[in-house]
Amino acid sequence: MAGLSGTEFLFGQSAIRSTVEEIHDANGFPFVVPASSPLEPVHRIAVAIVDRDTVKRTIGLAEFGDRLGFWIVRAPHAKFELAGALQGGVSSRFDLGQPRLDLLEIHYRAGFLLRARVGAVAARVELYHVSSHLGDELMARHDLDPISTSREGLEILLQVSPSPGIRFYGGPGFLLKSSSDFSTPSLRAGGDWQSPGNSLIPGYATVDVFSWSELNWRPQVAAEVGVTLGKHARIGLMLGLGPSRAEQFFRDNETIFGLSASYVR
Repeated sequence: MAGLSGTEFLFGQSAIRSTVEEIHDANGFPFVVPASSPLEPVHRIAVAIVDRDTVKRTIGLAEFGDRLGFWIVRAPHAKFELAGALQGGVSSRFDLGQPRLDLLEIHYRAGFLLRARVGAVAARVELYHVSSHLGDELMARHDLDPISTSREGLEILLQVSPSPGIRFYGGPGFLLKSSSDFSTPSLRAGGDWQSPGNSLIPGYATVDVFSWSELNWRPQVAAEVGVTLGKHARIGLMLGLGPSRAEQFFRDNETIFGLSASYVR
């Protein structure tokens, strides 16, 4: 009986360690980046078809972003961790059917991250700045005011891993300041799956849902499915549904479908 109890204890400890490892990124920091979310700074290049207001366009996406963890504190026996990081990135979207970049969309995001882990639950608090620009070259050429928005806010996310290879996250956000009169509360949730490294064809699947009160909680959905190349590289199909990411068109629905190559740290 004692042997059986000891076996159950070891299996239980192994399961706990496994789920704790799943909520650490490749650099050993708590909370894994929700890489398929258009809100997260990552390195990504994609070609996609966008259908907005019954007009279809072939677009290119170029995103460059990363985060720098600058300190981490671990409690004895690794039951608690607290880490700080800075992150930032730029995302551009342009019409491949146009000779000029008149309707180039550029989005900037910069933030301070406070990441933590208590037991098998990770958390992230981000104080961020976002600015969105549309057609700056066109506006400058015609001496018009730029079409841009900016906002600062706070987002709180929790992350858990119920089993190896699977993670779920979610939490609220609050605007602190905005160039437009946006309503403040928002919600984000999602999950991702990644096959173990010894799989014949290593793959991944992710989904991210973002909604906020300004749009009567209409969800913006981003999903990806594909194959992984080592720890960081991914190639997959991407799908986006719901309100436009460009805040100048955020009340318009759009559908995005394309091929994505990304590098996530």
